[in-house]
Amino acid sequence: MDRYVKWSHVQELLKLIRKRDGYFDWSDEYNKYDKKVNNTVEWLERNAKGVIEYGKS
Repeated sequence: MDRYVKWSHVQELLKLIRKRDGYFDWSDEYNKYDKKVNNTVEWLERNAKGVIEYGKS
C-alpha cells in the first residue's frame, strides 16, 4: 500500500535539514538538528496515511 504525508510536513523536514547542514558535523548545533531531523523522519513514517488503490486485487 502506498503512503503519503502532507507537503507542509515535508517542507518542515527540508527546513530542518538545511539548518542542520549549515553547521559542521562535529558541532553541538549539528547534533541538535540531526536529532530533530531523525525524529521528524520517524514521526513522518509513523503518521503517513495509507492510500487505497481501487481496481487492484
